[in-house]
Amino acid sequence: MTAGPKRAVWAAVLITALTVIVWQATGGDYYTKFEVVEQVEQTVDPDDPLAGTGFYDDDSRTQTTTRETFRLGLLPTPSGLFDRHTLSVVTLLSPTWGAVLLYVFFVRRRRRVAA
Repeated sequence: MTAGPKRAVWAAVLITALTVIVWQATGGDYYTKFEVVEQVEQTVDPDDPLAGTGFYDDDSRTQTTTRETFRLGLLPTPSGLFDRHTLSVVTLLSPTWGAVLLYVFFVRRRRRVAA
């Protein structure tokens, strides 16, 4: 392999590594999310009328909360063609590697024809 295709492959490897690092840094979720739904533990307020009756197990209770947070996913979850949830590891790396492989193929083919 000559310098041009080698550089293209190394650039794709670098883009792949950076994408995987961002994916893991944002949580490593399977699907892209812009809003995270979590269940958090909260302590029971002593002024709550149900606290002393045994309505809550233990001294804490779970509450579902949502917060605006971006998490890059391994797979996209779009509901339409131009949806922001299309952004994912797969949709970023597929065109990158497709372009690099086509470039390497055509460079090799051109060199075989010229030789």
